[in-house]
Amino acid sequence: MFQWPSGAHFAALSWWFWSVVNDLGFILPFLLFAGGVKLAQVMGYSRRLLPTALAFGLAVGAVSYYLTAWGAPELESRYWDSLGDEIVERRTFGTATPPNILRNLHAVEANPPSEYSLRVDNRSQNPPNVLRWYLHRPIAMAVFGLINTLMGVLAAQLTENFGRGPRRNALLALGVLGGLAYFGAVMIAGPIEPFLRDGTMRSGVVAAWIPLVVPLLLVSVLFGIARKRYV
Repeated sequence: MFQWPSGAHFAALSWWFWSVVNDLGFILPFLLFAGGVKLAQVMGYSRRLLPTALAFGLAVGAVSYYLTAWGAPELESRYWDSLGDEIVERRTFGTATPPNILRNLHAVEANPPSEYSLRVDNRSQNPPNVLRWYLHRPIAMAVFGLINTLMGVLAAQLTENFGRGPRRNALLALGVLGGLAYFGAVMIAGPIEPFLRDGTMRSGVVAAWIPLVVPLLLVSVLFGIARKRYV
């Protein structure tokens, strides 16, 4: 007879689910480049290609947002609960889902602490800019997924006359380099490292959205090339 795991086994299982959901939510937007390529290969120059790509990117982006903003925080909370953790602030503000992050943000702004801290066991001292970054980052990642889908579509169309090997290499290079460029921009723009380094309170909203400049530039270049070629 099946028995639900308890104790250390349940904690390990909770940690595993939390890690998988969190990583999957983060990775999905990067995989959408390949999704865009596949759509272009299957649908060719159909008039339905663009709306289908947009719908596909929005759908997968929504899944990514749900996993990172809602699913992973809920599983993280269950993991800590399985360890018997009784952190007061976690009980006060609840799991780190968007509504509770907003509650946390409003509380910090209404009663600014004498000093800010990133400790998870003292969320009443979390910097407001970091809390705003937590709110906006999952949405920005979902938008990146949509842009990445369009990049995949354009890249597939622009390389259709390449040989099989060169085309595969070109698409792989575009997908990987585009993803790495965005990931690097996210790391550079993030507000946590400057805060830990010297207490700099970099805008969390700007930090979440400014990395999108990179994929927007890339998709603009691809669109410009496609327009010159086909118009």
